[in-house]
Amino acid sequence: MKGISAALCALGMFISAFVLIPTAAPAAAGDTVTISGNVYAFFGIDDVIPGSVVKVDEFPAISSAVGPDGTYAIEVPDDANVTPYIVTPDGYNDTYLQTFHTSGQDLIHVHFQVTKDLHYQAFSAILGVPLDENGVIKDCVIVSTFSITAARDAATFDPGFKNVYPHGLANSTATIDPAGQGNTKGPVYFSEAVIPTPAQTSSSVDGGVLWTEVPPGWYKLTPSNPSSNLAPFTAHCENGRLINASPPWGFYELHNGESPNPAVLSDAPVPDTTVSATAAKKATVTRKGKSRTIKLKLSAGEKVKAKLSANRGIGSTKLRSLPAGKHVLSIAVRKNVAAGPVKLTLSLTDEAGNKLTVKRQAKLPRLPVVKKHH
Repeated sequence: MKGISAALCALGMFISAFVLIPTAAPAAAGDTVTISGNVYAFFGIDDVIPGSVVKVDEFPAISSAVGPDGTYAIEVPDDANVTPYIVTPDGYNDTYLQTFHTSGQDLIHVHFQVTKDLHYQAFSAILGVPLDENGVIKDCVIVSTFSITAARDAATFDPGFKNVYPHGLANSTATIDPAGQGNTKGPVYFSEAVIPTPAQTSSSVDGGVLWTEVPPGWYKLTPSNPSSNLAPFTAHCENGRLINASPPWGFYELHNGESPNPAVLSDAPVPDTTVSATAAKKATVTRKGKSRTIKLKLSAGEKVKAKLSANRGIGSTKLRSLPAGKHVLSIAVRKNVAAGPVKLTLSLTDEAGNKLTVKRQAKLPRLPVVKKHH
């Protein structure tokens, strides 16, 4: 009890969110854009967490070390879904941001608000969040802040937003879609004392809100306020993942007539579950002298790996990597294979790992009879 009491005491001092204007700058020519911002502790704005590294979930080879002043900048592909996350040293917890869709502009003020172990464990105790043997959440937790425009309009990190407090938009609510997945609990709103309070029905001036025990999947988070419009966001949950869609992104208040930044991915991406390819309805057989070849036309809408097999011991093609476009797969037939129907199986796999099996038939003609002359 002593440890939890100390944690709860610390939470009374906790500052849940700081805000800067979510904005974008024109990107340099090319196929990449830059995401930049600051890193700081959830309970200590001057703690810039040295030794941290920013990465991108969708592009494992991309990373950027956080500078000694807590700033970072990372170059990512344009016109792509990107979920930045931060790998932190001991004493802190790795944190994911919302998923963005880059749209031809650099993204600035994309900040990481990172939770220390003390607060991570205290919040888990308050809310009864299941932890594994290493003290890590078993499911996914999504956190965000309803932030006011006054805080968004701060042009600098320091001293800009330090002069804006409280920064939350009171009387706000939010929904998660799809709802009712697994054991999802929430929304739970933070009190003015910065404590997550399940009995509270809307946000306080702190602006914090969270969902716990969220199963893996894509989720659209939609805010509401009786007198203001706010931006939505999309989160990608995996087990053990802490997502903090922190200000000045997440649930930020819009100015009159303003629309959410184009980089805000307001809908979950449609999952790639099918192979984009079609095969001709019938295979053909060509004959030249005593040689016969089975051919099947394939139209691929994406890069695929393909293999065509035939029964009756005829054999198959080698597994081939094919670019998008039109192709012909061919199998040579041995002379000793009798005429008649042949069953074909076309096996396709795309880069996302989706598989497609196509069944077709061919009819082998007789070989010409060679008359012997005496």
